[in-house]
Amino acid sequence: MNMRIIYPLVLTFFLLTSCHSEVQLSENTSYTFSENILTINTEGSSYQVLAVDEDIVKVSYSDSITYSNRVYGPILTKVIKAELKQEGDVLVFSTNNVRVEITTDPVNFSFYDKESGLKLQEDKGYHRRDDLTAFSYKLKDDEAIYGTGSRSIPQNRRGYKFQCFNQANYGYGVGADFLNYSVPAFVSSEKYMVLIDNPARAWFDIGKEKKDVLDFASTGGNMAYYFINGQGYDEILSKYGLLTGTQPLPPIWAFGNLQSRFGYRNQQQTDSVVTAMLNAGFPLDAIIIDIYWFGEELQDGYMGNLSWDKKNWPNPDSMIKVFADKGVKTITVSEPFVTRKSKNFEYLSENKLLGLDSAGKTMTMPYFYFGDAGLIDIFKPEARNWFWQQYKREKERGIAGWWGDLGEPEVHPDDMVHVNGLAKEVHGIYGHEWIATLYENYEKDFPNDRLFKLGRAGYAGSQRYGLLPWSGDVARNWSGFQAQNEVMLGMSMSGLPYMHSDAGGFAMFPRDSILYIRWLQYSVFTPIFRPHGDPNAPAEPIFYHQKVQDIVKKSIELRYALLPYNYTLGWKTQQTGQPMAQPMFFAFEEQNFSDKLSDQHMWGEDLLVAPIWKKKSAKRDIVLPEGDWYDFYNYSHVEGGDKITVEVSDD
Repeated sequence: MNMRIIYPLVLTFFLLTSCHSEVQLSENTSYTFSENILTINTEGSSYQVLAVDEDIVKVSYSDSITYSNRVYGPILTKVIKAELKQEGDVLVFSTNNVRVEITTDPVNFSFYDKESGLKLQEDKGYHRRDDLTAFSYKLKDDEAIYGTGSRSIPQNRRGYKFQCFNQANYGYGVGADFLNYSVPAFVSSEKYMVLIDNPARAWFDIGKEKKDVLDFASTGGNMAYYFINGQGYDEILSKYGLLTGTQPLPPIWAFGNLQSRFGYRNQQQTDSVVTAMLNAGFPLDAIIIDIYWFGEELQDGYMGNLSWDKKNWPNPDSMIKVFADKGVKTITVSEPFVTRKSKNFEYLSENKLLGLDSAGKTMTMPYFYFGDAGLIDIFKPEARNWFWQQYKREKERGIAGWWGDLGEPEVHPDDMVHVNGLAKEVHGIYGHEWIATLYENYEKDFPNDRLFKLGRAGYAGSQRYGLLPWSGDVARNWSGFQAQNEVMLGMSMSGLPYMHSDAGGFAMFPRDSILYIRWLQYSVFTPIFRPHGDPNAPAEPIFYHQKVQDIVKKSIELRYALLPYNYTLGWKTQQTGQPMAQPMFFAFEEQNFSDKLSDQHMWGEDLLVAPIWKKKSAKRDIVLPEGDWYDFYNYSHVEGGDKITVEVSDD
């Protein structure tokens, strides 16, 4: 039973259940409290405070040049009952669980759990410096900060400064502090979370310049944040799931072996790979076709055509059906860029469905790698509808899933004009609106089918649309591999439970059979199993030595043996908002695990995964939580509560 004790206190205060008339606090500051919303007016500016849950309070700021009236990530918007007290010159806004104390000269917010005390206190609160707008918060001495999206830096972000901006980082490895998927949200060891609902170009400074201050500074955008209270990490992420939505279950085949490559050049080659994989005894649920399905050239290859190149794919309908009869789904890539050479460019440009310049003309980017191109204005309803019609046509052809690439967007000039603002203000929400376009139209046109969409970028809340993010164009080397647990677990702590990687590594480096084995073994215990890579090394196991094939086949077969367990994890994630892959400090919070222990993780509640991160490894140390543990491979019993050392073999 969760008991809350009410202590009778004698205080001098005013209890305001509703105050429609304006109350003057000083010459320049006044407030109203109407319909459970507190509005504080200062000279030329306004703060608004409201609660959407007993543990979730929203604070927003606006003035003549700053807005805060947009809602991007959250879906929980109904205002709940709150109380307001005036205690001298301090306003106290309260729900059943949270108390917010607000000083008014200057305006500053402090957030309390009614049982445990102070959780979060603003430093400067909202302020401007140079051309940036910012919120800043005080950090306690030993406070750790987690989340903020995809980064291959330590789980505790304290001591780091980095951009909060979706941006590709080709060939990255350990230490990459910016990647394709940033999230303007953080979780504290003090058991609270903050979501700053602002997709503009921004930066986090988490105790780097001032060790006791967390600063979020942006190039304008929506200046609103949500304080989320909780008693533990699991409750915090559940509340975050309530606020922004939880991840729906993907189709069951999404938990199988999804084979990909950059890229299959033609129908004959794709068919030969599928046939060879099945003949070699490898379970296979999907084949993923990269950009060559709509054009044979890499650069100036008609990106944006979004229709089959009949020269190299003479009968895609037949191919898709043949694969489907073998139990193999077909997935195709798409991008939001449309090159000038595309058959669709003229129509989209004439109808202003692409991003514009300040003169209202289509803005193209001649420096874009794949050719001079425009960018679909995904925020414009007419553009979304056009984009969806391309997907709908291919869905009716038999395409089972989608791979959305370059969706940061990879090239996105700050001064590009979208229907809802400049690119620098809405950049972070682009991938979010893309996945929302598919999800919402699936609900309308294909209500009995579950959406499968891989995406490289999104926003807070993109999980509710079923986005399956991957960690970008990672280097095919040991540093790239070693970066993946930090990335996956950081996304888990950001409310995005399906982060995974290009298994085997994507970029630049040649074949390394041991690396390939270790990466695929690791990927068995990640949300999506998807070997993928550039042409410098094969992504398919059939092109490796027989010994490698035998080892990898065992891993893939294990992935399928775990299907009931993994599918149940997906269901639990949908129901609770809990991550599938969990940091040790999250899974065993009561045992006070160090957040530095990030080379192992829990896969669900029952499997502790300790990958082999180095090429030459004869032994592996594993830290076991307290309790009874059993070796997965030989079922031997091990008493927990200490570090053990195990022998390492190839398989």
